[in-house]
Amino acid sequence: MQAGLVASGAVVVSLIAHGVVSRQDLASGKRALLAKESAVQATVGVEWLALRARLEQDAVRAGGVYAGDHVEREAQTGAFRTQPGLYLRMRLVDARSPESLARAAASGQKDALAACLLREPNDRGLRGELDGGAFAEQPWNLGQADWATRILLPEWVSAVQGADDAVQLRVYTAQYDEAIRNEIPLAVEIIKRAKFFLLALDEDAPGSVEVAQGGTTMEASLQLVPHPTRVYVFDTSSGKELLALRRSGEGRVVQVGERAVTDPETRDAMQRQANNCALGREIEAALHP
Repeated sequence: MQAGLVASGAVVVSLIAHGVVSRQDLASGKRALLAKESAVQATVGVEWLALRARLEQDAVRAGGVYAGDHVEREAQTGAFRTQPGLYLRMRLVDARSPESLARAAASGQKDALAACLLREPNDRGLRGELDGGAFAEQPWNLGQADWATRILLPEWVSAVQGADDAVQLRVYTAQYDEAIRNEIPLAVEIIKRAKFFLLALDEDAPGSVEVAQGGTTMEASLQLVPHPTRVYVFDTSSGKELLALRRSGEGRVVQVGERAVTDPETRDAMQRQANNCALGREIEAALHP
């Protein structure tokens, strides 16, 4: 009996000691990971957060009362059309706060407005690189930049601080390592190279409700029907508004060949692209009245 009590006591002591050591290792691991994140925050984070704040201010201000069309001399030259930049398109009613902007950026996609308006050269493709692609990478979606800097968000830091076991800490460590390899370099490139911010705010139109699913006006449904769109271009370094135009794009899809496209989703996608490209042409024409 005494031997059993001694053995049981030894097991309990070892479990307690193991728990203490595990907690110490977990705390040490979190401190090390957060220290590395803090170093990135002090460099890339400072520049990105300052740029992001300016973009948010520009977008929220653009979502207010429209002050009328204007094109600065810098925009009339069209220089921004061949430079790398950032792009965000969203409904006007959502341009009310940084939170709504972040939600729109997370689901944002490049469309024919950017493709038909901008002419950023694809240097990698011109050099013959196999992975250079047929089209230019720019403009970057604002959501790309947000994703690339996700380890710099307070929410990510709080999640690391709240990790209560080694498995969770390994997950966050893997996220950090992936960010350092691929995402932070992209963020640095965006910060250093982006020369302009192209913002498109779609005003709701009555016809868009009819084509929207569930009767709710969604961005994709809005692009299917003619509607006014506010298009802005901002200089990312100075924050200066280079261009503000309110135009409506409407394009026709003319199918040729023996087999016409009948799939509704494909036809909608074609119509959106036609409308968006027509909008891009309207903006291009306004640069040289």
